[in-house]
Amino acid sequence: MTTDALDKFNDVLEALSIQNLAVYASVDTVVPLVANQAVYILGPAGTGQRPLSMNSIDSARVTYGGVDFQVEIVSDVEYDALAVKQTTGVPKWAALDNDYPNATISLWPVPYQASALTLSQRQKFTAASTLADTFDMPPGYKRLIRLMLAWELRTDYPGMSPQELQNLKDDLTGALASVKRANIEPVLMRSEVAELDASGGGAFANWRDGV
Repeated sequence: MTTDALDKFNDVLEALSIQNLAVYASVDTVVPLVANQAVYILGPAGTGQRPLSMNSIDSARVTYGGVDFQVEIVSDVEYDALAVKQTTGVPKWAALDNDYPNATISLWPVPYQASALTLSQRQKFTAASTLADTFDMPPGYKRLIRLMLAWELRTDYPGMSPQELQNLKDDLTGALASVKRANIEPVLMRSEVAELDASGGGAFANWRDGV
């Protein structure tokens, strides 16, 4: 029974890992880029952590000579639509093929010289190996994991009334929603037009200050 409970506890952590807003920590995966090489592997056979899901990469950037250039994560469909994929330059797109156990990233344009690609992605929760393992998480997670584990174990401990099961389900839904709300990051509105240089025709140079 304890072994089964430990397995289900790890199932709970795995279920949380693939829910983007349920993960509170990020990890930077730095991929060394080689000149004229477009495809790179993420995972056991390559570099760093395989992305947990298609939307678990929060941001990506390429660094040349201490200068960061933002890279957009795009779908395979958008990448496949490129007529010429071997154009060299500073990468602007990264197409993710999230296979298992390894994922691949295809860059466009292809890096014209050695550099580094940094992927900021949601970090997988570490599985427990024994019942004596401890974990430290932000407020709200202890209650959430306890309720998720109780829900996973409900069939192993029959006897709960329909109302008790419904109460457990409602409590679990509320706990998960609270954790996800706590992890929502503020959205910053941007305008390419507003960020144009004021000397080019009267546009705002700094739209936040209105100057």
